[in-house]
Amino acid sequence: MFLPVVYSLARTFRETVITRKEPDMIDLYGKIAWLTIIMWSFYPVVWLFSEGFASFSVSFEVVAYTIMDIISKCVFSFMIVSAHDSLGSSSSAPSQAREYV
Repeated sequence: MFLPVVYSLARTFRETVITRKEPDMIDLYGKIAWLTIIMWSFYPVVWLFSEGFASFSVSFEVVAYTIMDIISKCVFSFMIVSAHDSLGSSSSAPSQAREYV
């Protein structure tokens, strides 16, 4: 199940973004796709060494999964939110000052 998801991230979705011909979106997607692929590649490695070979302690396994979750989810979300204005600029609505609460 892991490889089809990675394949979709690396190939299929990227082709869809490239057809839109928006350089900001292509750049953002490239960064997010590679962050996701790299971070998701560490999950099976940690699992293999903790469950398969029993060479990691339970404490190390929990800390490793926590760090990977924080990086893959929080950094991913921050990248999406910080690029929100540049991604939303393709609409025909006029730019307005936005107030964030």
